[in-house]
Amino acid sequence: MNMSYLKYLFFGYLAILWKINYVHSTSFSNLKWEYDFYSIGDLHGDKDAFIRILLNESIIDLENNVIRNNVLTVITGDVLDPTYDDIDIILFIKHYNESGKSLNSKIILLLGNHEVSNLCLKFKNPQGNIDDYRYRNDMFRKGEEIYNYLIDSPFVVNVNNITFSHAGVLPFYSTYGIDFINEEGKKEIINNCELLNQKMEKHQELCIACEYGPTLNRYYSYVNKNAFSDSKVCSSLYKSLGLLKSSRMVIGHTVQKNKQVNSYCQDKLLLADTGISKWKNGVISYIQHFKDGSYKVKYIKR
Repeated sequence: MNMSYLKYLFFGYLAILWKINYVHSTSFSNLKWEYDFYSIGDLHGDKDAFIRILLNESIIDLENNVIRNNVLTVITGDVLDPTYDDIDIILFIKHYNESGKSLNSKIILLLGNHEVSNLCLKFKNPQGNIDDYRYRNDMFRKGEEIYNYLIDSPFVVNVNNITFSHAGVLPFYSTYGIDFINEEGKKEIINNCELLNQKMEKHQELCIACEYGPTLNRYYSYVNKNAFSDSKVCSSLYKSLGLLKSSRMVIGHTVQKNKQVNSYCQDKLLLADTGISKWKNGVISYIQHFKDGSYKVKYIKR
């Protein structure tokens, strides 16, 4: 038996193990939803705005009970900071998903850079309420409730061929696929970011939660800077969409100057951070995505 054949068997075996691993883990690379669904941008601790969105669509009642069937909501990260009670949003989502199972209603929370920072135990400096912040921050330590919930949250999800992430997926990362991004990202942030810290120290190129990854980069937000930027950014976007088998990308992360959801690159890129949070002084917004691939942006007055 020659060496080339042994190498073929070895790598074939690794590929089988890789596929088995993803079969037994949740895949977010090609979710199919038979109904309309919603996406929400950066909430940054504003639970009131979040509740108003759900009430506006009759998804919950005034007692916060899930009352509507067949509702999927994707939140594109950064529900955390700047206040100590921001974890109430995560606890609400957790309870919502438990009680919404019988109605086929659920919320997918994507990880943004603020979720990652908190999991890495890199907290904002508290302004008063020191004890409340201490209680909050302790819940992000390994084994604690918020840690356990966030550690299983994805970085990227594709629903009905629409890709959602906090900051956008660049072509380099798109090459690896959504399942790999989510699995490798999880490896980086477990144990309060032990592997992520090692990667950052070594300046490793393949780093999901680093500067150019789907939680931190601001590349796609440069699309409206000038004509050259527009062409360059859209070209990168089209490449990523092709690799991800996606028709559109929806991201948050960068507050839009006009506080509106903006469309670029022939309607294939939606920049959806309108500064929803009361601490951002922006506009409450969300997007309804229809089964035919169209969408409608909705705004709520404060």
